Amino acid sequence: MNSISTEKLYNPIYDSLSVFEKQELLNNIAGIYNLEILCFKEFSAFGKSTYTAEFISKDGIEFVFVPGERVKLGIDFKGRKPSEIFNKENLEYLVYVFIDEEDETDSSIEDKIKEKLEDNEFVSTIEDYLNNNFSNEETILIHPMLVQKDYSETCWEDVSDDELKENKEWQAKIESAEKNGISEITVHKSICLYKENESWHGKLYKETTFNNLLQDIKDKGYSLPTKREWEYLVGKGCRSIFPWGNDMDFSMKLRHMEWTDNYDEYTLEKENFFGLHIAFDPYCREIVYDDGVFSYKGGDGGRNICGGLGPVWGYFPVSPYFENKDEETGEYINGGYDFFRRVIRIAD
Repeated sequence: MNSISTEKLYNPIYDSLSVFEKQELLNNIAGIYNLEILCFKEFSAFGKSTYTAEFISKDGIEFVFVPGERVKLGIDFKGRKPSEIFNKENLEYLVYVFIDEEDETDSSIEDKIKEKLEDNEFVSTIEDYLNNNFSNEETILIHPMLVQKDYSETCWEDVSDDELKENKEWQAKIESAEKNGISEITVHKSICLYKENESWHGKLYKETTFNNLLQDIKDKGYSLPTKREWEYLVGKGCRSIFPWGNDMDFSMKLRHMEWTDNYDEYTLEKENFFGLHIAFDPYCREIVYDDGVFSYKGGDGGRNICGGLGPVWGYFPVSPYFENKDEETGEYINGGYDFFRRVIRIAD
């Protein structure tokens, strides 16, 4: 780090530098960590922005530089009523999934929703959920990092083209898929065959433990982010449930939502204010690591949304601050739901 003034790697100093000074700093980082700079770019999302660089490592992994910052993370709902947190539309979605539409009363859905919101016992269940499933507020010093731009899949390993062509069973599946107009076949925790750019490819499932994943990451000189680091990477210190506010924006194109065409470009999967691609998919969760303990951020494996709880409850788990405190990871990674992101800590 002799050629870099570490204080310049932290905000607000980093933000105050000129573009030339930032580029000089980023070039120095590239040299120290043996990375190639792909481009300099300012990324903007949700009213926040960062001028940074995209890098690529010798093993083909793309990174972006994320400056450090002393920042408040987590969210405190204590003393706040749901009606003070959410707008009318979001409140109605929170309540609607608990309305019995087959109830033979003369009340309209609107009246039933109003009754629920006037039921102190029901409102307290919403308050309890918010208080128990989000991380506590805390001011943290986040150190500067190089962060993998995209999250990586776990457990699935690519099959070579030759191996795919020589396997008669797989070729039979592909032939059947072609006849039926199917572009992907997945056998649970076994084989995935998929068509991309008019060619078929394959992946085999290899059961993997959290410890083996971490060791492999460490052996290559990388780390996993901590919970608080991940919260910063996704929210940049936002003081709300989501980086854009407390309410779901129903104009967004979101995965698994009935109003969204599956062929649309999903709003939340674009680059964020650091240039990172975050899944923002309740089924996908990223593995984080704190002092010997593995946990998840960014999803609940689809539990809320698959349980029929609708878009607001269903998307709470993608909040930077969502935290299922009762969840246990076990020994083995669940490929298809569990993903990871490499980081390189520059100064701590």
